[in-house]
Amino acid sequence: MSKPGESFETQIALMLHSADFVIKEQPHRIMHKGKQIGDLDVLAQEPSSGEIIGVSCKDWHGQTPGSEQFSHLVEMLEFENLKYGIFASSGDIANTLPLRAEHVRNTKGINIVLLDHDEITRLKKLTYSKQATDIEDYFKTRLGLSANKRRTVADEIRAQKSVTIGRTVGCERLLPINFWNESPRYIMNNHDLVPSDSTLKLEPYLVINYRLHVQALHPGTGKINSNDVGSVIVDATQGAILSENDPVFKHLIKYYTNAETHVSVQEKGFTIKKTESFVNQREVIRIVREQIAAQNEVRTHYTTAKNEQRQKIVRPRADDVRIIGPYLIYVPVWDVKFNLGDKTYRRIYFGYDDDDVILDEMSKCQIKSCENDTNSICLACHSTTCDNHNRPCLMCSNILCEMCAHVCVDCRKNFCNEHRPQTVCGICRSTLCQNCRSVLCIECKTMICSNHREKCIQCNDYVCISHIISKKYALVAKNFCSQLCFNRFNETYRSSGVFGKFKKILKK
Repeated sequence: MSKPGESFETQIALMLHSADFVIKEQPHRIMHKGKQIGDLDVLAQEPSSGEIIGVSCKDWHGQTPGSEQFSHLVEMLEFENLKYGIFASSGDIANTLPLRAEHVRNTKGINIVLLDHDEITRLKKLTYSKQATDIEDYFKTRLGLSANKRRTVADEIRAQKSVTIGRTVGCERLLPINFWNESPRYIMNNHDLVPSDSTLKLEPYLVINYRLHVQALHPGTGKINSNDVGSVIVDATQGAILSENDPVFKHLIKYYTNAETHVSVQEKGFTIKKTESFVNQREVIRIVREQIAAQNEVRTHYTTAKNEQRQKIVRPRADDVRIIGPYLIYVPVWDVKFNLGDKTYRRIYFGYDDDDVILDEMSKCQIKSCENDTNSICLACHSTTCDNHNRPCLMCSNILCEMCAHVCVDCRKNFCNEHRPQTVCGICRSTLCQNCRSVLCIECKTMICSNHREKCIQCNDYVCISHIISKKYALVAKNFCSQLCFNRFNETYRSSGVFGKFKKILKK
């Protein structure tokens, strides 16, 4: 399975590959706010389920990996929101780790397979004898994935879409890719949000730093100095100088010094589109120099001995502009589309720092032309929604917008279509949940909501608006459920004195 000189990490990766796992990255760097906080030696994917497995390999000699290294793996898996891991050691592992693994599985729901030297040797023998199915069953069973599952057409399509590995594209200088073609993190129900089309564009730009010192001399005021230091960024495909308001200019000014040299990127379920630079750098620098020189013309006024006003103009030469660089840097830009029902959303953002967004059609709430920031997607109509317009289902917590949710007319609780209460008000046909469907009209026995019922002043039973009997007493309307209740109230009212009638009118 392995060749002499082959790294331990590569041996484990080849073992997983022989078991039909797809090796996505080796190693996988874990980034946070532009900085690497750790890594996983191998990132693999089980193609049937699409589950990702993070692998930590310890090729230590004379030392046994223990709790500290195991805890680091758990931390990295949690940070990447992974539920499956492998902890592999070329030697022994600490005898406390099996209990630790069981504890992590029970408390955190993370399944971690422990592989020591003896277990790896046994798996190597299976590999040599080409018993790939046994290795596959071993890992799937230990990880808690279904073993020997017959793959369906849907499984094949899902696996092909998510882990297709294509060509490798190299760049001399490339800003690190810290953010991938993922669903927006600001959408809290983004777990089912998968890009339908992703392109990683590698766009070339020239970063030209310059310095210029201009000195003007004249009688009277002596020397006037002018210094200009700055950067010019040029589109290396068009030769156009970017304005300082251009998002690419702002992005590169912040990050161009972080560009890595001799970087290769491999297509993995997305397309890479690298734009080559064909501009003549020498000609571009000449134009930049001339433009900087023209912008730094110095004009000064002075008075001669004869009290005459004079103007002196000092125009720097293009050769006076000192150029530092230039640096040809490729900027990774994601162009991602999401097809959700009849809606299509497009997001264009930088791969180094996705806070610098060029276009985001998902960022604003779409309900009632609201301009608040999005925090969820309606699972019924796929509209983006803000906190004011989303409606989680009381039963399953699926998020809907206020246009798609079924709302109990009385308590205002929300339900999705699957858990929509079947009871409705007999008058307005509005939804009534289980807790609010207890009121029936005393006359017709129809279920009624609070908007279409009144309480009888005589017997305190509820009556719908279709059967209500209303009568005014001293301009105050009183409601009755039946002629009988009306007659009783009316009889008592007429036989009462002034004070008794006043009490009857005030009664609610």
